[in-house]
Amino acid sequence: MRKSIIFFLCLALCLPMFTVSGFAADDGTTAQAQRFNPDGSFKILHLTDFHKNSEDPEKNNINTYLLKKMVQKTQPDLAVLTGDLVMDGPREEILENIDAIMSIFDEFEIPVAVTFGNHDSEKGIFTREELMAVYNSYPCSISIDDGALLPGCGTYTVPILASNSNKTAFNLWIVDSGDYDEGNRYGYVQTEQIEWYVQKSNALKAQNGGKPVNSLMFQHIIVPEIYDTLLETSRFTPFAVKRIYEDDRYYILNPENTNAGRLGEYPCPPYHNNGQFDAIVGQGDVLAMFFGHDHDNTFNVTYKGIDLVATPKAKFEGSYGVKHGGRLITLNEADTGTYQTKVITFASLYEDESFKLSDLFSPDFKLNSAETKAKASVKFFSLISKLEYLFTVIIPELILGRKLDYR
Repeated sequence: MRKSIIFFLCLALCLPMFTVSGFAADDGTTAQAQRFNPDGSFKILHLTDFHKNSEDPEKNNINTYLLKKMVQKTQPDLAVLTGDLVMDGPREEILENIDAIMSIFDEFEIPVAVTFGNHDSEKGIFTREELMAVYNSYPCSISIDDGALLPGCGTYTVPILASNSNKTAFNLWIVDSGDYDEGNRYGYVQTEQIEWYVQKSNALKAQNGGKPVNSLMFQHIIVPEIYDTLLETSRFTPFAVKRIYEDDRYYILNPENTNAGRLGEYPCPPYHNNGQFDAIVGQGDVLAMFFGHDHDNTFNVTYKGIDLVATPKAKFEGSYGVKHGGRLITLNEADTGTYQTKVITFASLYEDESFKLSDLFSPDFKLNSAETKAKASVKFFSLISKLEYLFTVIIPELILGRKLDYR
């Protein structure tokens, strides 16, 4: 591990003075600006819920290799990590697991924007601020510790400049959605953060000739309005999910506003609605909000003109995890009012690759390497997953006459 523990802890103690080259000289909540490519494209890899912890080192190594494989395949211009990344364990092990993640982005020189989920700091081993200092010790990190300005840690913007000028052509909102409320239910975005968003959105609008700057928002916990987008149904409806905090309300995806994906488990928003979504609707600049937290959900649904998009867990766990992965988002400078997105599953990383007998005799072949084990595991569990998909999606869709997966 290339950073010493002492260095990390000293860095964390210096948080009030901590700065990163590229910070805008405004209120300290603007990250280093990115830029559209000369061809007008910009790709974002959204990753969430690594859930790295004190588990089997072999599993950790496979997951680390699969992350590297995903980065190589997608070649993003920016990675956005939205929490529940490294869970618990001895302090040194947490630092090693963070290093396993961040070293990959350093290797490929891909900027990384980090914010947190409900689990990152819940064990009290590191505070959010200490964790952010660790992430920011890597050259690839453009993440912001907003300090005393806002509740939590990791609420900021990432401007994306035009390909041929310094005009802000697009904007990304990175938001710390909290951990837990006073009743130990899932946390919510605080009033000060919402006010910050409105004020900064208005400032960007003023700089843009009175027009809202199109943007995307990323946070861990989904907004309560997700249940307004779903179709309420009977508890006896096959594959319906129970509403969190309520025992007698069940939901399925609404075909009228579902763009893609699956409702694999019930969404887990905050119990308290603090008005974040209404404020976003009022500003008119956010095209879509991207969330983690709910590991099996991949849906993209539209509500009041804003897409609510779930990104699955980025952890491979055999048959259960082969359909997990990340989400690739593509922007086009020529039309910043739209975006394209798709889930990149672990299974898809090896769709174009097969095992060949000649591989066994290659000088680079290593039977016990993480690369070999990752490929073999994904290939094997992909076959099982396809059988599972046949019996849990394709056949039920034929019987029920409704979609379970909006492919």
